[in-house]
Amino acid sequence: MPNKKNTSIIILLGVALSIIGLLLTIFVNAGDVFSRLSTLIFALGFGLIGGGLGNLYKIRNIEKIPGKSKQMEIDYKDERNELIRNIAKSKAGDITNWFVILIAYICIIMGYPLWLIFFVLGVFLLKYIIEIMLIIKYNKEF
Repeated sequence: MPNKKNTSIIILLGVALSIIGLLLTIFVNAGDVFSRLSTLIFALGFGLIGGGLGNLYKIRNIEKIPGKSKQMEIDYKDERNELIRNIAKSKAGDITNWFVILIAYICIIMGYPLWLIFFVLGVFLLKYIIEIMLIIKYNKEF
């Protein structure tokens, strides 16, 4: 559950990034890459502002209802809900894995550079390596 302090920091960071991106766009006339970077900083700043304001709205609505915050915290820490979240994350990871492989096939068909194809396949393999390492770690703990 978001808190006001972290949300305020996110909004301030968004404002700072937006101002920096805007100033870079206005005062620095550089090449294509730098122009894209300044636009990205500007957009990231506004994205953080929007996300922070959304969190503040959510916090305000939760605070309007007495006891809602405490109930949400209990529900979040409930074992059944944790199990459901973990299963959902696992399924989402499996689905994402197949999308990564699909992207690699599309890169091969479209003739993208080999380094990009190997990078995508490396991400796919890295996910499985991390998964095996976590399985070993959790088998030792439980």
